[in-house]
Amino acid sequence: MISRPVSRGLRLLALALPLTAALVPSASTAAGSTSGTTSVTPHLMLSLNATRQARAAAPPAGVSQLQYQTGGAPIQSGTTVFLIFWGEQWAVGWDDVSNSGNVYTSGQAQTYITDFFKYVGSTATAWNATTTQYCSGVAVGATSCPSGNPHPTNPPAFGGTWVDTSSPPPPPLVPDNCVDATVCLVPGQSADVANLMAAEAVRAEQHFGYNANANYMIMLPKEALTNGADATYCAYHSQAKDSSGRWIAYTNMPFVPTGNILCGENFVNSDNSYGNGFFDGYSIVAGHEFGEAETDPLDYTNSAWRDSSGQENGDKCAWITPGTPGGSHNIGPDAAGHSFAVQTLWSNSASGCAG
Repeated sequence: MISRPVSRGLRLLALALPLTAALVPSASTAAGSTSGTTSVTPHLMLSLNATRQARAAAPPAGVSQLQYQTGGAPIQSGTTVFLIFWGEQWAVGWDDVSNSGNVYTSGQAQTYITDFFKYVGSTATAWNATTTQYCSGVAVGATSCPSGNPHPTNPPAFGGTWVDTSSPPPPPLVPDNCVDATVCLVPGQSADVANLMAAEAVRAEQHFGYNANANYMIMLPKEALTNGADATYCAYHSQAKDSSGRWIAYTNMPFVPTGNILCGENFVNSDNSYGNGFFDGYSIVAGHEFGEAETDPLDYTNSAWRDSSGQENGDKCAWITPGTPGGSHNIGPDAAGHSFAVQTLWSNSASGCAG
């Protein structure tokens, strides 16, 4: 008999941190380079409940545009996303039961998220088009870009998938660069030696090849997560330094369907046989991190596009109710007729959440 486990978020409520700390990075990070800084407040995609609590405690005061934060900070021009399904758990597989009592497999999860990025990587969507207005190489404080500067492209590219069973599988609590859920070491320092997420990102780079414009998305299996995931946040994007001293961008992508409604189950759709509904949060959260990495890939050391409070283009539009202005919705269909749930992304040109 298959039974749905208690949400990991419920088991991690004791780790919940002050919401304002989780929502944005420290002032030094938001301002740009963290040179000389050893630790910062992490930048996280908050869970649904945590986002709503934070907005209720500190409602946005008018329109706050994204600004270019650090001279010379890169964006990703010609982004390629790679999906790394880390661990033997993905090869063995597992089942989950949705809130509606429907059974879904880990294989369906892989198909759903792979199809999502294949669609985004082959179609010039209005959703990803919101990122193309941003660029690198403008003055600090700029809110718009000339056409001749490097911009994200639409569509981006899908680089492929890898089920990594060649390295040790992730443990139930995966060490990352965070001392706890409120303080993280700046990546790449000598003290940051136990960061298994960064190590897996480097292995992914070795597998697929180095690409300065890549997002190596580390898909954690069920029952493996980093400190605070589900209870306070759903995912984050970060950076790692390879053996040649080059920065690469990666995403820590927990298996958010088991986070229940905390990370988007049925946020847009009811369950169907393909996985819409149960996997809504998977594409919403992965898309959030993908869009942020396009416009702010080196978020610890060379921050690019953020607003005055430190929020990126995904943060400003996270968990807006479907059917309301700027709300989450479906994109598609792809060639097979499938659609995918996404959140909107902030557009300076529209002065709001778009796509």
